[in-house]
Amino acid sequence: MSYRMGHACLGPSTAMAAALAVLAAPGYAQDTTTPLGRIILGWGTDQVALDTPQAVTVIDQEEIERQQAATIGEFFDGVPGVQAIGSDRVLGQTFNIRGWGEVPAGDEGRVVVLQDGATQYYEQYRMGSFFSDPNLYCNIEVLRGPASATLYGSGAIGGVIRFETCDASDYLTEGQTSQFRFSLGAETNGEGGNVALRYATRLGDNWEVFTNLNYREADDYVDGDGDTIEGSAFDSASALISATYSFDASRSVRFIYETWNSDLDDTSYSQTGSDGFGNIDRRTRDQTFSMIYNSVEAFGDLEMTLAYSDTDVEQSDWEATFPSSSVLFEDTDYGYSTISLDGRVTRDITLGGIDTTLIYGATLAQQVREAEAQTSTFIEFHPEGTSMRAAIFAQAEMDFGNGLTVVPGMRLEYALNTPGDDNGGTALDSREEVEVISFSPKIAFTYDISDQWGVFGSIAQTQRAPNLDELYSYDTRDGETPATDLDPENARSIELGFTYSRAGLLNADDAFDARITAYYSYVEDLIERDSRAGTPYHRNIAEAEIYGVELEAAYVSERWFSNLSLSVIEGTNLTDDEVWSQLPQDTLSLTLGGRNADLGIEYGWRMNAFADIDYADTVSRGVVNDNVFAGYATHDLFASWAPQDGALEGLEFRAGIDNVFDRTYTNALDGDPGRGMTGRLTVARVWNF
Repeated sequence: MSYRMGHACLGPSTAMAAALAVLAAPGYAQDTTTPLGRIILGWGTDQVALDTPQAVTVIDQEEIERQQAATIGEFFDGVPGVQAIGSDRVLGQTFNIRGWGEVPAGDEGRVVVLQDGATQYYEQYRMGSFFSDPNLYCNIEVLRGPASATLYGSGAIGGVIRFETCDASDYLTEGQTSQFRFSLGAETNGEGGNVALRYATRLGDNWEVFTNLNYREADDYVDGDGDTIEGSAFDSASALISATYSFDASRSVRFIYETWNSDLDDTSYSQTGSDGFGNIDRRTRDQTFSMIYNSVEAFGDLEMTLAYSDTDVEQSDWEATFPSSSVLFEDTDYGYSTISLDGRVTRDITLGGIDTTLIYGATLAQQVREAEAQTSTFIEFHPEGTSMRAAIFAQAEMDFGNGLTVVPGMRLEYALNTPGDDNGGTALDSREEVEVISFSPKIAFTYDISDQWGVFGSIAQTQRAPNLDELYSYDTRDGETPATDLDPENARSIELGFTYSRAGLLNADDAFDARITAYYSYVEDLIERDSRAGTPYHRNIAEAEIYGVELEAAYVSERWFSNLSLSVIEGTNLTDDEVWSQLPQDTLSLTLGGRNADLGIEYGWRMNAFADIDYADTVSRGVVNDNVFAGYATHDLFASWAPQDGALEGLEFRAGIDNVFDRTYTNALDGDPGRGMTGRLTVARVWNF
């Protein structure tokens, strides 16, 4: 296995850092596979990341453990074009891919997030959209751009993030029966810590069982100036149970249950930034169940996924910092639940003499949005409702045998949105069921120019149907009504890139991979809030274009490793000719390190740099905000030791210092300053049976 790209960055040292990156790339064992050489499962067929006709990134198990992350968002620091945004609070993070995804309203479904095939979606004022623990995952895949909408849902304008939890086979080698792992972790900023228990076992010839229990807590963290970020303290408990039954060599079924719980008293109402709303008691519970069936049939390889996700947030005892009688601060239960059934077949066929892998299938899903306030009968800004979706899709990978592979695909999706039983009076009486049909075609290709050089590209379109929030929200105080005839958002995108791969670059056992990607996206009929009194709450009032370049490079050898990622992005809201409000900063990420497999030692340095960005001026409560964010760079150190023999064999030690120079900074898409210097330590003991 190997290492992935480090954290993201850009700044005055960009040119020097890019040159250094070619010299070395994180790896854990003596495997010389770079991060770009990892296998991605989510493209449709299993592919090497570098060989897919779309910009993709795989974050594997070794990198997940290396990060010692306290929040999910830390995993994406080294992925070009991708950020966790909102805040560093555990309840305040959502995702942005290539400028799509915003806070505090949430990402509005422009980024599709899946966990073991289950849709993860949550939208609530001043809250994040994904709640989980970093220790639960062994593989994370990011597919950037709307070409991924074919297999995962119309509306994936930004792309798709796939989280895969661990199972027994991730830890047990051939002939091994069981493994038990106990770990303790601590960090200095916020004086937090975590304890984790992990057990994997084989029961006879048919069953594999895996369990993972975690508890994590931390006090409020401080920024580089030593200022406390109030309300960032948290505690959480999570559990994962996974069982796989193999009927025979060609048929298996896996059952997965995951739950994450946090019960916070007197925490900040706003989790996406310190905005002075006051404090509240908040209990958050996220649950996911998946049943995945795989079989080899005469008509092809069949995969069926039945999935259910449920997120509930209970709020009570609001303590105001300013007087208000708004329903926003009532004792309220918010929730989303989604149940889905996805079936897909992968089949090798020949079309006109062309070797083709055909993937086709269908998806059915139902999402329910709930909100129950203590005294109010209807929450205007969080209306209840049900969204039902049905889709058919197909994708063909056509290998012409001369280095050219062409991948056409399409998805046809039907959405039916229904308001809740309590319509909130006459304002919603005229707004009943809404039907939308979305069409998402694409064509992509890869071509091997030589053994080392390749070119790839895609043209894709997707349509995002309006969601329950956009259809049924309204505000009686301003005379705003629910949206009436919202059209789907329509996104068109083109992507073109080159790849380079070479083994034996500097010596016989090293490898170097690189990919550069240019993209352009144009979106019309964007759904945005209309702040004018007497108009619908949401309208199709905007269009935008976003374009950029991403560079990824990685080198790995027996002794050295390095990763580089670079993202340069521009975006304009064409309606008012201003900088796109969700646009991230240009970033550069560089990791340099070394290792000694015989001693079980690894060490390295990461740089994370972000460029200046200047958004349009805004006015809030009579105050003009210039919205200029300064660039910054942070530096991290990391090291690990896993003794290979002697009395300490079976122990693992990991240490790291993030933001070594205690830099004070605020990311342009975050509502709070980032963490100051943070020391982290993890000690684990593994027993194999």
